[in-house]
Amino acid sequence: MNKIGVGIVTYNAPERIKQSAFKIPNVDKLVIVNDGTPYSSDCYPKNAEVITHSKNLSVGCAKNSAMRYLVHEGCDHIFIIEDDILVENDKVFETYINAAYKSGLYHLMFGYHGPANMNPNNQTIPFPRQVIDYGDGVEIAFNGNCVGAFCYYLKGLIRNIGYMDERFKNAWEHIDHSYRIVKAGLIPAYWWWPDVANSMQYLKEIGSSEVQSVIRKTDEWKKNLQQGAHLFKHLHGNLPTQMPDTPPDEILKKLNHIKENYARK
Repeated sequence: MNKIGVGIVTYNAPERIKQSAFKIPNVDKLVIVNDGTPYSSDCYPKNAEVITHSKNLSVGCAKNSAMRYLVHEGCDHIFIIEDDILVENDKVFETYINAAYKSGLYHLMFGYHGPANMNPNNQTIPFPRQVIDYGDGVEIAFNGNCVGAFCYYLKGLIRNIGYMDERFKNAWEHIDHSYRIVKAGLIPAYWWWPDVANSMQYLKEIGSSEVQSVIRKTDEWKKNLQQGAHLFKHLHGNLPTQMPDTPPDEILKKLNHIKENYARK
């Protein structure tokens, strides 16, 4: 029960996908979802299944296409990656799965895409809220901001929670989905998003990719950002930027409960 599936989502960035897709180490299934801008065949590794949407839908729709494909193909461990993330160490997937088994946290996310979880005085240094040692070399960093460019999911978690809400259009879809996992009691709390500690040893972003994003340059994205925030409030009671925090002692109680109930050897 260790079939690993990787899904990469891309849109209007053939040069980025050439950099990132070919750095994926050998896995059981690799799917690339192109959200409506066909590329030449040399953009894709030969072992990749390619799904091309007939038109641009959204990041959430593209991620759902990847997850559905990987679940259908029987993958037990599912990684969803945006095209501006580079794998720097071939043991990345093994490391994330091992951390999930040890902690019982079966949704982990790379926290250091963009500046949100970096030290404000030195943007090259991660700045997690807390790092917890689970033993046997496994440490989990908990970051204050939810970043969705590289995420791990256990298949059963997706079956339990479902897929991303496609009413969100290129804004808040990942945060809504991850918060639904919080509400199911499977990760600890909003503002406490788990990642493998020292994850920058395994992953990095293509320089300035957040600034270069096609989606973020449009007025439509700004409109979607606002509408998505109100949809999030309708679903969860607060705007995503105004969700209540949880004290560290409560986090430790939740993490102990999760470990006791879900950790595996």
